[in-house]
Amino acid sequence: MRIASAFIAIAAIVTLAGCASSGATSVPAPAASASLASIQASRSAAAAAAASAIASAASAAANAPCTTNSCIVTEIDQSLKGGIAQDEAVATKVDCEKSTVKNKGGGTWTSWCTVYYSDGTSATGYGTVDTSQNKVTFEPSGD
Repeated sequence: MRIASAFIAIAAIVTLAGCASSGATSVPAPAASASLASIQASRSAAAAAAASAIASAASAAANAPCTTNSCIVTEIDQSLKGGIAQDEAVATKVDCEKSTVKNKGGGTWTSWCTVYYSDGTSATGYGTVDTSQNKVTFEPSGD
């Protein structure tokens, strides 16, 4: 009987060793699986919270009023490009000088600009950003 028991024990060890070396995967214990799932859920929740915070900050920055010289000239450029003049020429390029940006008060900013049109003409004058009304205009100088 002892020989049979020893044989069964050796056979069991060889069988287990054979499974491990054959590349078979083991299934973790249910408690380990639950713990792993909990860790993964925590990581997913943390990643989602971080993504939400980044999106909120980006949204707040996008909605913040434009007040730097660089932002003002970029706002004028992006808003006027594609606009149609009274003679129906389309504004194709806008160049505003950052050094000429002035705060006129009440959320109104101006900059000296040159607007180039699809018909080959150009006009110089003041581009104006009114942050209180979310409006951009251009007034040619008449020179």
